[in-house]
Formats: sequence, structure tokens, C-alpha cells
Amino acid sequence: MAWIVPAELEEAVHAAARATLGDAPLATAALTRSIVDRSRRYTSERDRPATDRAGDLAARAMFFTVADAMKLAIPLGELAHRGALPAARPLRIVDLGAGCGAMSLGAIATLPADVAIDILAIDRDGPALAIARAAVRDFAARRGATVAIATRDDDVTRARLPAADLIVIGTLLNELTGEDRLALVERALAAIGDDGAVIIVEPALRDTARALHELRDAVIGAGRGHVFAPCTRTGAPCPALADPSDWCHEDRALQLPRRTAELARITHLRDSGMKFAYLVLRRQPLALVDASPAWRMVSAPMPAKGKLEIFGCSDAGRVPLRLLRRHRNADNRSFEQADRGDVLILDAAPDDTRVEITGEIRVARRTPAES
Repeated sequence: MAWIVPAELEEAVHAAARATLGDAPLATAALTRSIVDRSRRYTSERDRPATDRAGDLAARAMFFTVADAMKLAIPLGELAHRGALPAARPLRIVDLGAGCGAMSLGAIATLPADVAIDILAIDRDGPALAIARAAVRDFAARRGATVAIATRDDDVTRARLPAADLIVIGTLLNELTGEDRLALVERALAAIGDDGAVIIVEPALRDTARALHELRDAVIGAGRGHVFAPCTRTGAPCPALADPSDWCHEDRALQLPRRTAELARITHLRDSGMKFAYLVLRRQPLALVDASPAWRMVSAPMPAKGKLEIFGCSDAGRVPLRLLRRHRNADNRSFEQADRGDVLILDAAPDDTRVEITGEIRVARRTPAES
């Protein structure tokens, strides 16, 4: 399945960016330079500040906000299909480190248009918040959705958090110290109700994803919250932390709208899908799927001569699941259809190195965000 960024979302962001920044930073040549520069500062040059603030804001709005918005669709879809979205109307969303509004726009794109939403967007970047505010209002109008948005220029590490149903934290924690990350997430958990959720989205880089795994373990260890997704593993430690070269992240197919797709083609960025790491926390425990033993697929399938393997993670550990060609049958056919992000239900214990799927093992496949 390819996740689709609505064309109306792109149009709303474009109109808001033009109103805030004017035409010059949005011209193709200038914008592509700024996008490449911002990408480097997201990855290999993270400590280097922007030299062209208007160009940098244009890049964040016109490309990264549009390309990142549907990342929220995965955790929201998993909550919805588990019947775990809060029933409050309006649905109160606090968007921490909101920037140009990617997470808020993703919420509007994902939630049914008849669900009223009340958004509070908090960030220290006033011009970015102006774009977010205008884009959210425009996009909501185009969708026929009832959405109210307020913005607050504030330091997220100290900001007072109102009672909320969902708190979304997009590409923010990697900018904070470890202590500040945990303190912010604990305050967010304190602000939601028992049916609420804290949704954290981070870059799919090794260091940022592993920091999110460490945060997961710290929240569990402190007894502050429970993991809903992406894990079917309920306890700590996260098995990906055992090997410094391991990390867990998503890689989902994405269909970009026309203008953003052309920018992706020119810059060779985000043209293969959306990669990210995420974590959904609740105050009350709830399993991602209602069956066990449940294995979350945490790699792409790895076909080889005579066999198919894919890494899975569960309460039993993080190991490859293997199906030999000679063991293929109707009962385990779902394994051959599995991909990263799916959950497989199978009653087979791992040995020291893997789970062997024999002809006697029945495999059921779930796609938590899609059905």
C-alpha cells in the first residue's frame, strides 16, 4: 500500500508559505538549494546552523512538511483500527515542536472529515507557526473538516501542557538532551487521559532511532506509560539496543503530490518513500493486536535461494523468521506476503538464532494501520 499525500494539503502549505515568505524563496532553483542544505543539516551536518533563514523555512514548509505529514497516518491508523482513538469531540490535539504543521496536517488528512479537531501548536519559531496556522485552516476548509487551531510561541521543554486526547511530537526529541526528552514525554503522558495517546515521530537515522528505543525503555522502567506501537513486545529492554549496529524504523511507500514529487525528483530526496521511527505511548496497557504470539516485522523480506527470511520482534526477542521452500503450504502462505510493519501471528518459539516456520505452523498476517 502506498500512502498518499492529498494534493489539497500541498496547495494549502504552498499558499501559506507564499503569504509568509513571498515568491523569491519559493522559486525552483533557490528552493532546491535550500532543500538540499536542510537535508544535510538533518543528517550529516546536524550542528551547522542555517545561513539563509527564509530559504530554510521555505524548504521546511514546501518540501519536508508535505513529505512528512503522512507519517502520522501509520500510528493514527493503528490506534483507529484497534478502537483506541479517544472518543472526545472535538478531539484535542497538542502538536509539540509543531514547526510548519506537518503532524497537524497529517492528522487532518488521516482522521475522518466529520471528526471535529481542536489543535494547539507549540513551537519557538513564530514564522513557522504562522505557516502552520494558515495551512491548517486552509486544508481543513478544503477537506470540509471542522478544525480549530491556536498557536503558542513557547519553549516546549518548559511549556505548560493542557489536558489533551492526543499529543504529537514530530522530529523534536532528537534536538533535546536525553533528560529533556524523558521529562517532556512524562509531562505529555501526564496531560492525556486514560484513553489518550502520545505519538512520537523521529528520523530513521541510526542514532535518533536508537535514542527513541532508549526512551521507550526509560518510560517502561519508570512505570510512566505503556507501549502501544510499534512494538508487540511489552517489556524492556528493546532488543535492537543489544547490537550497536541495529535500529528499528519504518519504510513505507509514499505518493507525493505534483509539486513536491518534482522537488523530490530534482533533489533525489524522499523519492523512495517515507522512512521514520515512531513510538505510541498510553497510560493504560493495550496490545497492538488482539492475538498472540504476535511478531512485528522489523525488516524488509530477505529472499534467498530456497528460503525466505524476515526479521521479527516480539516478547520472545528479535530474530529472523525463516520459511524454507520445501515447507511452503496454504497454512503459512501469509508469511510470503509479509512486509515491514506487518504483524504475524504464529505459535513457534525461537531457537538460538531464528524461528523456523515448518509445514505444521499456521501463520496469520495483520496490517495494523490498514485494516
